[in-house]
Amino acid sequence: MKAAVQAFVGLALAALLLYWVFRDKDPRLLRAAIAQASWPGLVAAAVLNFAHNHVRVLRWRRLLAPVRASVPYRPMFAAIVLGYLTTWLVPGRIGELVRPALLTAKEGIPLGPSLGSVVSDRFLDGIAIVVLFFAGSLTATFASGSAALASQMRWASIALASVMAIGLVVLALFARQASRLDARLAGAPPPLRWLGRAALALAQGASALRTPSLWLPILGLSLVAWLMIAAGTWIGIRSAGVPIDFSASLVLLPLLAIGVALPTPAGAGGYHAAMQFGLTQLFGVDGTAAAGAGLLMHLAVMVPVLIVGPALLYTESLSLADLIRAARQIKGLGATGTP
Repeated sequence: MKAAVQAFVGLALAALLLYWVFRDKDPRLLRAAIAQASWPGLVAAAVLNFAHNHVRVLRWRRLLAPVRASVPYRPMFAAIVLGYLTTWLVPGRIGELVRPALLTAKEGIPLGPSLGSVVSDRFLDGIAIVVLFFAGSLTATFASGSAALASQMRWASIALASVMAIGLVVLALFARQASRLDARLAGAPPPLRWLGRAALALAQGASALRTPSLWLPILGLSLVAWLMIAAGTWIGIRSAGVPIDFSASLVLLPLLAIGVALPTPAGAGGYHAAMQFGLTQLFGVDGTAAAGAGLLMHLAVMVPVLIVGPALLYTESLSLADLIRAARQIKGLGATGTP
């Protein structure tokens, strides 16, 4: 019943957002905008966007270095892509749980640090997005009348980056004091003991951030990954017939990230609405052209995962049901001592 409700809510939200995007568009003009797109450019955008997952693997491997040195590439890549696939196809956005659970099952890495590394990974994503957005907002050419909105977004980005940086620092400090804190939790009431040990287990996934020789490359890889996404987005939007500058694609990053994060199937509706809002409100792009760019770029983001994901399910001898069962392992985190 819970899954059915989540599926209904996701579909309803996607339908509402898609209605908002396309409610006032002339179908003939929209088809014309799509027809004049450069398909080789869109393929290049899709390849570049998907290729950023290679950088994600390199970053994740460094985050896990204090727990396990040189984790094999293939299971990490498979876990990342299958996490995306699960998020897009299964209600409840459990893909972020699938990724650490699969790596734990395949490589025997303790679940707590594995999940904690994914939490750190997402904090790093947020910081990289905000840094690139801020840099892009300083050089982008905004539409007349949108300067105030851009300024508000800039200040909001600074506040958000500060919160995420504090979160990473807290995780790293917890990891430093793990042994002492775990001993104190032994006599705590069961609920507090569960929460405390779960927090300590997660914190071990941020241990790499205590070492400059590790966190500097990790931060650099975070920026590279999102620069690749921004470049793919820029190429794709221009291939759809919207001549924006590269700095504009940096400004769009947080909007598109929020759009994809909405609980809709495969980001449908959320991604389109974010693209529509960003291009029209910030850069004065025609609404029909913006809607066409959103449609085509959503396909560029989605299709590679929908091709590679099922292939990985086959080669790894897995099913979607296996991925859901793997994600449920997370419920046991904190039941015992810190792994």
